[in-house]
Amino acid sequence: MQENPPFMDLVHFEDFVMGERYAYGAYEMKQAEMIAFAEQFDPEPFHLDAEAAKNLGWPDLIASGPHVCAAWRRMSKDAFIAADAFVSPGWAEIRWLKPVVVGHVLSVQSEVTVLRPLKSRPNLGYVEFNNEIRNQHGELTTTLTTKWMVHRREAE
Repeated sequence: MQENPPFMDLVHFEDFVMGERYAYGAYEMKQAEMIAFAEQFDPEPFHLDAEAAKNLGWPDLIASGPHVCAAWRRMSKDAFIAADAFVSPGWAEIRWLKPVVVGHVLSVQSEVTVLRPLKSRPNLGYVEFNNEIRNQHGELTTTLTTKWMVHRREAE
């Protein structure tokens, strides 16, 4: 499979290709951001305190899973800024496979796995991606499926 950089020009549904993969991102997980996210949304001891995380057997302070997904969302938005997306009907099958710790730099590979025009909304197409988030060591930390409705090109 060929890996492509994300689109830079305006992209419509017809520009996506089944099986195509996109590689993008370089998001560093910083301790202050990890703690701030955890304090507000996921106040588990191993997300708030490095010593507590180490006492539970983790290598260091670990990021909240939803924080990792939020980092993916930021990278995805930056990578596909030119996509003429309408809305996302959701995410699915989120798996946190390996802890993300302070200093990890995350990157993503997204593969188009479903591609179909919408009968109920002929101006839109449905695109589904399988996403793999890896740290700077190439270790797979997180997987998730994401879904988009993307505008179709107007008939010429």
